[in-house]
Amino acid sequence: MSDDARIRRAAEFRTDMHTTHGEAVVTITGEIDLMTGPILRAALEEAVAGRPHHLEVDFAHVTFRDCAGLTALLRARAAARQAGASFTLVHVDAPTVIPPAG
Repeated sequence: MSDDARIRRAAEFRTDMHTTHGEAVVTITGEIDLMTGPILRAALEEAVAGRPHHLEVDFAHVTFRDCAGLTALLRARAAARQAGASFTLVHVDAPTVIPPAG
């Protein structure tokens, strides 16, 4: 993939958060990869900083994910638990396996 394509896809990535009655929901749209992982991490840190009693991360609109997002999710889960909040991932499909190029 060209650098231009990666930059375009990163520009299409977005996180939206809404809070209702102490529950924060972060909805992710686009691809989670090395370029967008830091954006995801910042959004999840902001959600935890709001001190919700529950943090839900919605993957319904995630089109691709690699290990860059996993670190952000694990850190957010640990921070939520430390703050006394529960943490849930929703609408997560089975992983897609991409075979190595041969």
